Amino acid sequence: MKRNNLSTPQMASKGNPLISVVMPVYNRERYVADTIRSILNQTYSPLELIVVVDNGSKDNSAGIVHDMAASDNRVRPIYLSHGSQWRARNAGVAMACGDYIAHMDDDDIALPERLTDQLAWMHQTGVDICGGCIKKFGAENGIIWFPETHQAICHELVFRIGILLPTVLMRANIARAHPYDETLVYSDYAMLTRIAHQYRLGNMPQILVKCCYHDQQIHIVDGAAFKSDECLYRQPYVRSLFPEATSGDYEAIARVAEKKPFNNMADLKRAGNWLARLAQTPDNFLRQRMADRWQSACMRSAHLGLDCYRLYKQIAPQFGIPVASHLWKLKTACAFQLKTGSRREVFLRKIWNIGRHAVEIT
Repeated sequence: MKRNNLSTPQMASKGNPLISVVMPVYNRERYVADTIRSILNQTYSPLELIVVVDNGSKDNSAGIVHDMAASDNRVRPIYLSHGSQWRARNAGVAMACGDYIAHMDDDDIALPERLTDQLAWMHQTGVDICGGCIKKFGAENGIIWFPETHQAICHELVFRIGILLPTVLMRANIARAHPYDETLVYSDYAMLTRIAHQYRLGNMPQILVKCCYHDQQIHIVDGAAFKSDECLYRQPYVRSLFPEATSGDYEAIARVAEKKPFNNMADLKRAGNWLARLAQTPDNFLRQRMADRWQSACMRSAHLGLDCYRLYKQIAPQFGIPVASHLWKLKTACAFQLKTGSRREVFLRKIWNIGRHAVEIT
């Protein structure tokens, strides 16, 4: 492991602990300078930025990092042979001097108050691992919100990541005790499902990072491996949360998570009851997400006919939020027994202009 520019990072006072920001870099010459500047311009000043540069990069990423490190001794480059981002993050954590570890991606922009606000919120709430919400830019736009409370995050982890990695601020001792599995693609999901029972999780209810969306993101390039890792770790996680869950229960939950239609009413009802159970937290956003998942599951299962529509209406009140106003779409789909992906279903969706919500639902 080659490293340079390892001058002593800015000293932190007793009330202002040092934060080590860890950022892998690979083929990001278009974005990396702006990303680095967004960290150096934080209103929270006792920080160091550990930039782990992949020597396999085929562009000028390494040169940009080198030049920025030469002008600001808070930037500490590490150069590694080509490998995964998880190897790079583990190496960065191992070199960190801070009391806290913040993660950053090499193509995102941290809002100026990110670290100040996160540290204050962690002290206020007592959480050990803190994330927040993001605003997308680039190929996609919009805001992605995440549940705020520990219980809501644990329930959201059944279906997707509950704390987004480039918004994470966590205690350094936790990061060192739980390194990322370098053999996985979706290692942050795997790590959170392993440690959710040991530490207090939380998301700030505000935007912390602007995330760049483009076709070279790892969840797009390695989409199949992402789904495989998610399935691998979802099952033991669900069983740890709900030891009483049967194999049939898990299969119903997994069909919702994988956005597959149901083949019979009994399994669809089982899924609806589990979604309603997972919705029982004080977090209104989590309740809405589970309600939306229930409606989507029924829409994908409209081929089961009007019994599907009646089941939706039977279970929907259990989520404790107003029932969706456009139920005529679901009723129409069930009346026509639409099959997901059929020509008729695709045609009607175009007519209805069913797009994504302003807040993304997955």
